[in-house]
Amino acid sequence: MTTINEDRLQVISALQVQIQSFPQGQSADFSRWVDTTSRMLERLFSDQSIAQKFVLLTRAGILQAQLYLENLITDINAGLFDDAKPLNEIDEAHFHLIISRVLHNFDKHIYEMYQKPVHGNGTLKLESLADISLGNEYDVQRLLYSLLRPIFPEARVEVPTDGGYKGYRFDIFIDSYETVIEVKCSRPNMTERKLTEEIGSDAFHYPKKHIYFFIYDKARIITNVDAFCKNYNRTHDSKQIKTIIIQPVKMI
Repeated sequence: MTTINEDRLQVISALQVQIQSFPQGQSADFSRWVDTTSRMLERLFSDQSIAQKFVLLTRAGILQAQLYLENLITDINAGLFDDAKPLNEIDEAHFHLIISRVLHNFDKHIYEMYQKPVHGNGTLKLESLADISLGNEYDVQRLLYSLLRPIFPEARVEVPTDGGYKGYRFDIFIDSYETVIEVKCSRPNMTERKLTEEIGSDAFHYPKKHIYFFIYDKARIITNVDAFCKNYNRTHDSKQIKTIIIQPVKMI
């Protein structure tokens, strides 16, 4: 089964052959051919403006008609007539931009939702919000997932996978983009070395194309955030690995 653009290319190629049969200069046969071809182009592209432009340009002669058909082929091959994606579909580049922004600005959500003074006419009380605390990575995962799921409803949590001799669970998994988000939350008794070992193991065993390590460094065990991120932002075995670290100024 051919695609619509393949059909368009075949028709235009046939038109290029047909136009060679006309003598140079205007003729009654050429005028009829232009009329027929314009109607064909309108049906083929579902766009009256393409047919109208063809008629206007070819009034100058066969050379202009040939040039217009060549330009149509160039535009088709360049993807200018590809079907538009649904407005609610997010391409891969914008997907990763959104993920990156949500992760890098995670602390801003915490401030706006739980720490910023509340409006006097609201029913939420700052004292009640202060009772909410991110104690471990499960809490961080829950909050992060609540931010991502309205944007990517297909996102799932705690997704099991077969890692060979040892099974793994993806903290947050978005299958259609082959993306895993692994959440870490540091503890006072956790060392930076232990954290790097966990990340190294996950990066090696996780089979997905894109892996994000989101580290909520509540205990501030990472001594050099820039160096840590640089070390774990890499491409390894066709995996794109990115690391985002949030060190909260005010603990919640």
